[in-house]
Amino acid sequence: MKTLITTLNSKFIHTSLSLRLLYVASYHEHDVDFKEYTIKDSLEHIVEDILRMQCQIVAFSSYIWNIEYIQKICAMLKRRQPNIIIILGGPEVTYEADYFLKNYQIDYVICGEGEVAFPALLKAIENHEKIDITGVQYLGHISEDVACVPLSYVESLDSPYILPQDQDNMSKRILYFESSRGCPFQCQYCLSSLEKGLRFFSESYLKKQLKLICQSGVKTVKFLDRSFNADAHHAIMILDYIFKHYQSGQQFQFEINADVLNQKIIDFISENAPKGLLRFEIGIQSTYEPTNQAVKRMQNFERLSEVVQQLMSDGKCDLHLDLIAGLPYESYERFAKSFDDVFAFRAKELQLGFLKLLRGTSLRNDANEYGYIYQKESPYEMIENKWLSQTDVHNIHIAEDMLEKYWNSGRFVRTMNAVMDEQKSAFYFFYHLGCFYEKQGYKKMGYQLDELFSYLDRYLQREDYHELLIQDYLSQFKVKPKKWYLPTLTPQERKEVIKDLVERYQLDRELLFRYAIVEKITQGYLVVIYKDYQCKMDIYK
Repeated sequence: MKTLITTLNSKFIHTSLSLRLLYVASYHEHDVDFKEYTIKDSLEHIVEDILRMQCQIVAFSSYIWNIEYIQKICAMLKRRQPNIIIILGGPEVTYEADYFLKNYQIDYVICGEGEVAFPALLKAIENHEKIDITGVQYLGHISEDVACVPLSYVESLDSPYILPQDQDNMSKRILYFESSRGCPFQCQYCLSSLEKGLRFFSESYLKKQLKLICQSGVKTVKFLDRSFNADAHHAIMILDYIFKHYQSGQQFQFEINADVLNQKIIDFISENAPKGLLRFEIGIQSTYEPTNQAVKRMQNFERLSEVVQQLMSDGKCDLHLDLIAGLPYESYERFAKSFDDVFAFRAKELQLGFLKLLRGTSLRNDANEYGYIYQKESPYEMIENKWLSQTDVHNIHIAEDMLEKYWNSGRFVRTMNAVMDEQKSAFYFFYHLGCFYEKQGYKKMGYQLDELFSYLDRYLQREDYHELLIQDYLSQFKVKPKKWYLPTLTPQERKEVIKDLVERYQLDRELLFRYAIVEKITQGYLVVIYKDYQCKMDIYK
């Protein structure tokens, strides 16, 4: 029976490892293929595309960002082809399979890891056999079984990472990689807390897969391990292999728990890592101890701070730090303190997320105890709780929007670092900036880059910041941009300044006249040359 394995990714650049694992686990024995869509694609187009393939079975990989779309697609498919068999799998359906079987127009749910269950289910369907497979649920056969596959079996399959179907777009998309499964921690808001044990793929298997990846055209590799540094020997083995075999332009991304990052790993990175090769995502979530205790996230913030500072000291690693708004016991003022504690590191990115009460998690089961009101449909984001009112949550969203635009975008590095040097609270700076935005009616979407700079300039209203904004703005382009600010020199003054610079610094006169923007600033003259699709900025006194 012709089978399609599919999903809807949030963006084109993302890829689904689960599809590829199910494919390599089943294509030798079954007529299967895989295809990815995005949540921005027309649902009608997706349905027509699937029907055009004349599949008898369709399997969807389900997550909080795509489950509502999948529900609609399933209904549309069943309406058009009533006898089509639909299978759902993935973390969104694993812990409440009965809900989806009763409320979605589907036939089966695979709970847990599918490399064994999926091909077994296909075989049973094709042979009209009774289905009694660990992890496979259907109406009349619902249990709490969650499939767990021996990693030695996964290692025996063809590589899911370098498939012929992926060759054309590998350099344009993120490759997701796993070196382990499971999580050593028990965070009550996370589905990983429901998994039992932590399992590692073998060294020989990992090196074989990493060799293929390093030799491919892929640029970004993101490890799916929940805690890459759970075992120091394992982590160093992988880092050592990457350092010796990576290709220019590649970046490897990892999720780590910083307060328990072994000093051997830190030293190994400091001594051996090429600059820019590594990106670490560090989930801090809160710096309030009662909150961490409530969600069983034990963390030593003092040690975490030392580790973050060590990783940032030589600039070898890009750091992405995470906070979650809406956890138990954290009031608006206390969350602002957590934000300021974490922002003080001045990491390249600070992700401010909002608690999502995921199906199956302990925090969702205890929602009434904490006074949670949350979205009943995915992504199940919290609306309020005992400590945060809806107004508080709205205000945090205001700050989060400004954080994304003016810090995480990386477009205002000079200006924002100077501004933050003078702030008592980074959180309240972003909040008050957002309030100014709303009062002025500035665009929050559909804006041009020059408008973002102009908005911030009007808010700051200081000459020293104005000059830094000009430098930040002009550094964003490879060709001369339009100016959002008034020129600091008249055409005649520009000619005279260029003449002086040519004489004093032996600069190329034609280069300056044809390709340069020249502005007068407090430090002297800012000269930005745009030539051969490159930008070169200097200040001459």
